[in-house]
Amino acid sequence: MYEFEHEIKRKEKVYKNYIILYMISALINLSFLLMDGEILRGICSLLFVLIILNFGLRKKAWAIWIIKYMVWINIIALIIILFAKGIELMQ
Repeated sequence: MYEFEHEIKRKEKVYKNYIILYMISALINLSFLLMDGEILRGICSLLFVLIILNFGLRKKAWAIWIIKYMVWINIIALIIILFAKGIELMQ
């Protein structure tokens, strides 16, 4: 199906935002693992992230789906953590 130029630019912008958010969330998760002293788990996580990122940059549909899924899971987890901290501060 034909897409207009502005639609292509918008999709590319959304795609790049997901890639950036995925890299940020991966670095945060990796730093938490390494601070806890779980070096082997951190290395495995980094390897998984790099493999998914590699295929995501090649625009494979399954990798892009995993990237979007991981970004949304991290956003939901952040909201839950902030909500729990807010309840904890109220008590």
